[in-house]
Amino acid sequence: MVENMLDSLLALQANQVALLLVSACSVLALFMTIYNGRVLVKQNRQQLLRNRRLQEDMRALSKSAIGMGQKVLSTERKLADVLKKQTSILNTQPEHPSYDQADSLIAMGASEDDLVNTCGFSRGEAELLLSLKRHAHTASAHVH
Repeated sequence: MVENMLDSLLALQANQVALLLVSACSVLALFMTIYNGRVLVKQNRQQLLRNRRLQEDMRALSKSAIGMGQKVLSTERKLADVLKKQTSILNTQPEHPSYDQADSLIAMGASEDDLVNTCGFSRGEAELLLSLKRHAHTASAHVH
């Protein structure tokens, strides 16, 4: 009978030890779960903060890009206007205004000095123009 009791006690103690081990493992698993949950919450907050910062950066970049695009469009419009004006000016002006002016002055009897001072020609250019005009005048006189 004593042996039966000893066996019962040993069996009971083995069950209690096993139960105690299982309980300890359960408590340890519970603490690990709580710790991991806190770590995950902290990581989630950090990720949300990073996401907010990235969204703010994206908004700022988008606004900058839109502003830059508007400035580029404005500059392109201004350039197009300047090119139109330049083309208009070039189309309305004679191709060689100083030569046209010189031709008129020569027809009115201008001298070499008059061409140099008024049109900005060099002496050689003024001489050449007067010579060409005289030559053209004499050639037309021979034709008639």
